[in-house]
Amino acid sequence: MSDFSPLVCVRCADRGRTCCALSGGDEEFCFPVSASERLAILASGIGAEAFVSAPNTQAFVEQLDQLIPDHAVKDIFPANGSHWRLATTTGGQCILLGGAGCGLERSIRPFYCRLFPLWVYRGQLTWFTAEECLANEQCNSIADMLRFMDAEAREIRSLFRAMCHALGLGNSKVI
Repeated sequence: MSDFSPLVCVRCADRGRTCCALSGGDEEFCFPVSASERLAILASGIGAEAFVSAPNTQAFVEQLDQLIPDHAVKDIFPANGSHWRLATTTGGQCILLGGAGCGLERSIRPFYCRLFPLWVYRGQLTWFTAEECLANEQCNSIADMLRFMDAEAREIRSLFRAMCHALGLGNSKVI
């Protein structure tokens, strides 16, 4: 099995607002892109305009620390530092989002994008309950979500570990 079925994301994109769009002012909370993810995207022919250097604000670091507890988030994303994130349009959409979903080949999308809406929190599989997410709307359990996304638990854990490692957060007590 490959990363989740892209058909779910295409169906979601057909409905309108997706997880690839922000509400105004939420740019501060965009998930960071690691150096290796950024290089892979650039190597695919996507230009540097796809990225924005963003400050490690206190609110950003606190949210990331809540999403990935038991990791050295504050060491990797120090105050007064910065990180890369995907750029967004003035309307809040990721600039890589097209009419049929993400314009990136799935294998080079940032790990966070490949995981969403699934997640690993303190060793437990879970998912984000984003109201715009078609998968969230149609699933009531992690088993339902895995089936809907055509994913396996080990695949999610592997992507999560790879994401943490790429961000420099690989030394987790619980994954």
